[in-house]
Amino acid sequence: MNDSFDLVVLDMDGTIYGRQFPGGFSPRVRRAIAAVQEAGTPVTIATGRIFDFVRTITPDLGITLPVITAQGAVIGDPVSGELLHEALIPPGPARDVARWADCEERTTVFYLNRRNGRTRLLQNAFTPTNGDGGMEGWDAATYDHWFGSPRELCPSLLKAMNEPSVHPLKFITVNDCTQEADLTARLQARFGSDLLISRSHQLLVEGTAPKANKGDALKWLAGRLNIDLARILAVGDNENDIPMLRAAGFAVAMGQATAIVQQEADWVAPALEQDGAAAALERFCLA
Repeated sequence: MNDSFDLVVLDMDGTIYGRQFPGGFSPRVRRAIAAVQEAGTPVTIATGRIFDFVRTITPDLGITLPVITAQGAVIGDPVSGELLHEALIPPGPARDVARWADCEERTTVFYLNRRNGRTRLLQNAFTPTNGDGGMEGWDAATYDHWFGSPRELCPSLLKAMNEPSVHPLKFITVNDCTQEADLTARLQARFGSDLLISRSHQLLVEGTAPKANKGDALKWLAGRLNIDLARILAVGDNENDIPMLRAAGFAVAMGQATAIVQQEADWVAPALEQDGAAAALERFCLA
């Protein structure tokens, strides 16, 4: 039994999950996650993806611990489906974002929690020809991959945010920082301290409640599991992972991560394509 760590927490996209792998995960990553758990160290997920989706992949990875989802807005039991912790966007800031999104020719999706633990996805739609896609002209599979499905097309996100009993977890807006300026700081300044704006991918910027981040969520989970944060290994690749990397006792950044993420790490792994997360698990949990 490995005694270096009491918990491993893994980001998904760009860390262990990618469209280039059959089923999303490389064989080496699958083997490493299984071996770490067999050696006695539990593994969980911390991702921007919604709880519904994460529950579809945890059985394949043998993960039964509570998972951190929606950038930390939701922590849930992947086996029972029970919601253990939520951090929702307040109504006022949600309406401010919706008003902004209604004026932008930029695909934006709101994620709304339902009381049954399922998530409703609302996407702005400016013309009937958008179909299930968006303003950027990507193919439908790309929108499905990054945002999830099914999505409800909504001509007015502001009207939707004014509906009673709306529980917004987060929003995602398209911002390809390889083609245009990074909007992260601009949106943070626009919406202020009632929201946390973070970049989760070179294509995407996300907004959550201020305490809905992977770092605060990891602290909450560690308390629930009675695990010392210093005994946690965390692996991530993007700026939204920085709070988690700072909270964990040992931080690993992926090789394709930007310099700002890598400087938060105790060790930099190879890139996703070289199975960097598996390399980290093999080195620090299985050696």
